[in-house]
Amino acid sequence: MDGNIRRAVNFFGMLDGVIQLSVLDDIQKKALLEIESRNEAKKLMGMARTHNKAARDAISLRHTLAIIIKGGEFKHIPFPRMRMMYGENLVGEELYEQERIEALKKSRENVFIWDNFVIFMKMVPKGKDELDKLIIIHTPSKDIPQDTKDFENLVLGEPCAESDQAIKTWARFESGQGVFGTILVGFDSIR
Repeated sequence: MDGNIRRAVNFFGMLDGVIQLSVLDDIQKKALLEIESRNEAKKLMGMARTHNKAARDAISLRHTLAIIIKGGEFKHIPFPRMRMMYGENLVGEELYEQERIEALKKSRENVFIWDNFVIFMKMVPKGKDELDKLIIIHTPSKDIPQDTKDFENLVLGEPCAESDQAIKTWARFESGQGVFGTILVGFDSIR
């Protein structure tokens, strides 16, 4: 294990909520990209295809860590956000700013399909052919905490459910009780 990887494993392994961490090899990274591609051919909840840019970006970097986390306890790095797009138009988005959520809930022109995912009804295209062009993009967060500034091109991504299961299988992880997810952390090097 080279120095960059060792430093990354030590850094991320000590964060609250991290249960298990592994370094992905090229074969595993290729397998995850294939899984993500298959998943992107399907519609999420019958609404729109997805494009997991955040996971793809994390996998495509020189080093990729797969981290199994305990739900609700890993709050260190901003998670990627989902945005529903129609071409260049924002149709819906995942929000974490409570004030903005409350303000948007006051308008009937906005529909929340989850507690923090809003659809702007005025932006929804009309007609089946146009609706088929909707896509949900998982975009990496641009808000990088100060203590991770030494990582070059740091990207955090959440894999799809099938990739999550593959990562847990490779790690021989059995969840038992509790909610456990996975994240992918990609980076090129550490300064």
